[in-house]
Amino acid sequence: MREDTDRSVQGRLQVVGPDSVAEGVAGWARETVASLAEVAAGTVPASVVVVHEATLRAHGEWTGFPAWLRRFDARANAVILAHEGLSVAELVECFRAGLADALPSSSPPAQWDAALGRVGRRLALQAEARAVKVDAAATQRLLQDGRRRLRHEAAAETAALLQAQADLEAANRRLGDHMAQVSLLYKFGRELSLASNWDDTLREILAHLAEFVGAAGGALVLRAAPGGAYAPRQTYRWQEQSWDKVLLRITRQIDAGVASSLLAPGIFQVGPQEDETTGGRITALPLEHQGIRLGMLLLLFGDPDERRQRSAANLPFLQMVQVVVSEEVASAQMLDRLRDIGAFNTRVLETVSSAIWVCAQGHTIFVNRAARTLLGLDAGPVCEDAAAALAVGRGRLLDRPLTGGAEIDDLPELFLDGALSVAGRQAPLFAGLQRRKRPFRGEGLVRDLRGRAIPVRVQTAPMAGRGRDERWLLVILEDLREVKRAEAARRRAERAEALVAMSATLAHEIRNPLMGLSAQAELLADSLPVDDSRRDRIDLITSEVERINHTIADMLQFVRPCDLRREAVDPVRLARVSLDLARPRAETRGVSLRVLADAPVEINADSAKLKQVLLNLVLNAVDAAPTGGTVTVRLSGDRSLAVPDPTRGSLQTVPAVAIAVEDDGAGFAGIEPERLFEPFFTTKTTGTGLGLAYSRKVVDAHGGEIRAERDGAITRMLVLLPREAVAGKTLAGEAT
Repeated sequence: MREDTDRSVQGRLQVVGPDSVAEGVAGWARETVASLAEVAAGTVPASVVVVHEATLRAHGEWTGFPAWLRRFDARANAVILAHEGLSVAELVECFRAGLADALPSSSPPAQWDAALGRVGRRLALQAEARAVKVDAAATQRLLQDGRRRLRHEAAAETAALLQAQADLEAANRRLGDHMAQVSLLYKFGRELSLASNWDDTLREILAHLAEFVGAAGGALVLRAAPGGAYAPRQTYRWQEQSWDKVLLRITRQIDAGVASSLLAPGIFQVGPQEDETTGGRITALPLEHQGIRLGMLLLLFGDPDERRQRSAANLPFLQMVQVVVSEEVASAQMLDRLRDIGAFNTRVLETVSSAIWVCAQGHTIFVNRAARTLLGLDAGPVCEDAAAALAVGRGRLLDRPLTGGAEIDDLPELFLDGALSVAGRQAPLFAGLQRRKRPFRGEGLVRDLRGRAIPVRVQTAPMAGRGRDERWLLVILEDLREVKRAEAARRRAERAEALVAMSATLAHEIRNPLMGLSAQAELLADSLPVDDSRRDRIDLITSEVERINHTIADMLQFVRPCDLRREAVDPVRLARVSLDLARPRAETRGVSLRVLADAPVEINADSAKLKQVLLNLVLNAVDAAPTGGTVTVRLSGDRSLAVPDPTRGSLQTVPAVAIAVEDDGAGFAGIEPERLFEPFFTTKTTGTGLGLAYSRKVVDAHGGEIRAERDGAITRMLVLLPREAVAGKTLAGEAT
């Protein structure tokens, strides 16, 4: 507080009185004056005056002191009275006159410091009040000037705001028009991109476009093919008697560059003025993509003036429509070409005989018709739809399936289900094949839905997937069953050819001595008495000779050419006859016989040889069946058979009859089924082993198939015979 007081009053203090009073104001700069007149004279600028009561009384100034205070206070100074003990009334009068403070003359310096501090603060407040009054007056003048200026500015800004509002409303209208144009363009592009029926979509777009630009009608003209003639693809409220002439005239004018009233690059007014139908009323928007003209978008107006006015007003919009429709038409035509290519590729993939897989991470993402057939599925007709041709296995791509919503079937996975095994390759098979930089070729086995192992030729190659770093594996399998059968048939033919020569030699070298032995044995028997025990030994020799002769006869029957005498044959009747012939042996073994047949179907076959085949199969089944067992002959006429087509050198499918001879015996466990049909191979303790070999020879001569199957506890000999006569295999044919 002392420092504040110093700053406010130091150097501005006068003392009216003796030095003793001045000394009481300790530590302050001061100047001693003789009387109040000197202070009032202003010879020394004073802020605080300390007046001594006794001095004023001595100079006779005490009585006029209150009046002097009023005058002195008006000058914004402060007066402190040092008195010798005034009465309260006198002090009150002095304070009313403007006295700032009063202290006894004998007050210590601390009280004088406090009094000076109070006075200093009061003077500061008074100075601030005077400054505030000055500032308030200046502020009032500024406010008045501001009000006058604001009134003028408000009037000007009101006019500007009204103009801005009018401009904003106009801009909003323009923006609304532009937004409507953008919305319509977006709608056009979206509808054209997602259209499932382009004609309906184009008709709707033409209607919206004509209504938006105020046209009376519209037409979209496209080329039927690249370089072909123009023709209306879709029209809206525009009927022409001869579109060919109109389009020819428009095309010539645009190509010649003589179209009148050029609105903008690529937008023309076309049609001669003298044409009463369309003269000057058409705005043509050529649709071009990469320098190729795809067609034209035509707008028909009521008259030339309306066409000119509305086309000019919508010029930017028409240019954007021209670009959007051009791009969408080009995209649609490209999509059509891609669909054609895709359909062609699909037909190729679905038609080839090789089974094709495409796998990603071991999952199947594509298979063709031959692959489904190889695995035992009904492939159905050839599919020409690229999307529908995609078939997905159980482990399809989890995040990016390629089916487009196609139904997932029970197709087994080549790698995940272990359906494929490759010779010389160990698990994990997929990873090993995909890591190869070069294509793999080898042989393997595929297990179909019935569990059968099918020999295949395997070819694999890595290929790029859909993603940047995605790798797929292409797998091509070729069914080797026909090749294996042909190879087995070739080996059989080679053995049969050798057997022909051997049989002829054996028949010549063995039969003549046997006949001599038989004749000598009969002569020896005739020379012995009837009750001679040696006749039994001679009878044994004779029976063995007969057995050997029977074996030679069977062998000769097998190697002779199988000449067929075809006729209409009822296979059901042949089956019943065969069962009747085998019934005595079946009853001896306690085996029951039965025939199960569909509606009777005739076939063209050799009745005698076919009956011999059926009898042989039934007798083998009776011998294999256990006591109390059953032998069943099943006949079905709704089967098909693949046979060679001599005119085309390929296979053809023909209607066939299936004859299955079944028994519930032990079967042929541990024996390859094909070995059963080898000559001289038998599982019985008696017999020559030529029965099944001869049966296959007869079935092959008919163009059919015979095979042995084991289905659970049932052993089945299945014979497939074509209904009509086809070229079969002969012994000579097999040999070649």
